[in-house]
Amino acid sequence: MCCEGVNIVLEPVSPSVSVIISAFNAAAYVGEAVSSALASRDVALEVLVIDDGSTDGTWDVLETFGDRIRKVRQANAGPYKARNLGATMARGEWLAFLDADDAWLPDKLGRQLAAADASHDLVFTDCSNFGSFERVKARQSDSTRFFEGDVFEPLLLDNFITLSSVLMRKRCFEGLGGFSEEHTGVQDWDLWLRFAAAGGLVRLVPEPLTRYRLHAGQMTNRIAARARERAAVVERALSSPRGQLVGRAVARQARANVWAIGAWIAAPTNRLTAIAWFLRAARHWPWNMGLYKGVVKCCLNRA
Repeated sequence: MCCEGVNIVLEPVSPSVSVIISAFNAAAYVGEAVSSALASRDVALEVLVIDDGSTDGTWDVLETFGDRIRKVRQANAGPYKARNLGATMARGEWLAFLDADDAWLPDKLGRQLAAADASHDLVFTDCSNFGSFERVKARQSDSTRFFEGDVFEPLLLDNFITLSSVLMRKRCFEGLGGFSEEHTGVQDWDLWLRFAAAGGLVRLVPEPLTRYRLHAGQMTNRIAARARERAAVVERALSSPRGQLVGRAVARQARANVWAIGAWIAAPTNRLTAIAWFLRAARHWPWNMGLYKGVVKCCLNRA
């Protein structure tokens, strides 16, 4: 038989997992992303690709997969609207989001399903970074601390959950209203916080089963807008019933981190902005000496 030894089941009547890929002008990468999803082992899945108004050859690449995937086109509306559309089309119990320029290892979904249980409605993995970013670390866990269970407070301080690594129960996604169509660029963090604020529990698969692509310039694009969006997400989370139970020290640190992270990103190209944001962070968290060191480094052009 031509498919002998292949463990994947494509387009079943009731797939366990619906893979949702949003693609915009991703002809160079989307084939690798789709192929990695289709190579998943020991899981019944469907692959849904939303072409978000691409003007390059993205659709042509998708056509090469024939009926192994479900694909639709929409006018350009942004990746999170595309993901929400994919979720409405999904037939699986679980949703797995994959960026068009990322990829998975074959065991990723199977390992996550094995780790999931009735109490944990979101399962994520460690990631291996790759691409053209000069300061890339081999694994995200090399520079990021992960948490499991009730993650609301640590998640306020840092979004340690990468979108392409997530497997989320569909009914939870729908119950939360899906991705917000505000807070451009940080809607994933907003959703994880709303999930945790509602009492959702998270489980980690610690192996780097997700491949996260880093691009040159990725960290410095839209610095000011991204900082404001992060600040809005933090304030929304803190204003929730769960957020109002957070201690003052955690709330201060969460607000400070928004501007401190932005400052470190801005420092190589915009020292004045970085200095202003370090000082803004210090107003929220004046005991953090690292913020003042950041100001000094910017003044000495060493950041």
